[in-house]
Amino acid sequence: MLETLVAGRAAPALKDTTRTAWIDMARGMAEVSVVTLHIMQAMSKAGLTPAGLFDWWTPVGDMIRMPLMMFIAGLFVEHSLRKGPRDYFKGKLQRVVWPYLIWAHVYQLYWYYRPPPMKPVDMTDVFLTVVHPLSHLWFLQVLFIYYVVIFFLLKRGIWLPLGVGLIGALLTPWMWGNNEIQRIPYLFLFFVFGIGFNRILKTRGFPFGPYVGAALVVLAVALPVLITDYFGYSKYWPQALPASIIGVGACLAIARAFVHVPVANRLLALFGTFSLEIYCAHLIFSSATRKILVGLFHVHDFWILFLTCTAFGLACPIVMTLVLRRLGLDVLFEWPKHLFRREKPVAAQNF
Repeated sequence: MLETLVAGRAAPALKDTTRTAWIDMARGMAEVSVVTLHIMQAMSKAGLTPAGLFDWWTPVGDMIRMPLMMFIAGLFVEHSLRKGPRDYFKGKLQRVVWPYLIWAHVYQLYWYYRPPPMKPVDMTDVFLTVVHPLSHLWFLQVLFIYYVVIFFLLKRGIWLPLGVGLIGALLTPWMWGNNEIQRIPYLFLFFVFGIGFNRILKTRGFPFGPYVGAALVVLAVALPVLITDYFGYSKYWPQALPASIIGVGACLAIARAFVHVPVANRLLALFGTFSLEIYCAHLIFSSATRKILVGLFHVHDFWILFLTCTAFGLACPIVMTLVLRRLGLDVLFEWPKHLFRREKPVAAQNF
């Protein structure tokens, strides 16, 4: 049974099962944010989004979404490191690099034959996919780099990687104006924050209660809007750091509260459990749903399209994964261990 997670003060250390529940829900919230972002972008390019409808929400999502995903990834780093270097890197190659290579090439090849408007893809782009993916799969590429870097930096304690991430986040935007470069140290900082937060969870439990959480939620919505109004586009810039930090804390507070909300808690936990599969495959299903609704059924109502595409973008990757596992064809998301497993001789098995 789940423990009471929302208390007037910091809760004691949580049981692993309870902790996993709200962390999965936080991860699920991040996946919902990613899916809805890509749907809104696609609908906007297709001229299906009312002007200004999500202007206030876009800065909020931009400053919280990816920091939250990297923060959650950091929560489990030291657990993976305890397995030893061999199993640590083997696990990351199988669970991060393998699906990255598969899905980055899937999108690149699709766009080569069916290029999106104003974004031609040539054969050079296809060959350079591993180094420079044009899709959202850059997240997995950068995540693996973090896993390698943190393996060495964490040997010196957490303050070294924390300092590297902070200095990089503060200085990189002034040295390189490229968004793809800016996000690397910025998100690494939140990756390290996740490692530190996990240590707090183990020793003290969750560090704040519902009143602080409610304040964080209000600030998480207000700060990105105010920062954008004052500074302009600020994603991955130093001035966005307070909003990203507060936003991550707000999402954790919401996830803990949602543990007690029927149906929603199960859905978010489900999305979090299949976060990798949703992240990799949602574009295919949400895009296909939109094209079918618009082209075949002539549906142009924004909310019908948005909600339907969101539902299919979240649900279909899960269904596809379960079907593939049932058929023993889950190689799209996991290293095909069964293809390389050597069967023992019958005599040895009996013995």
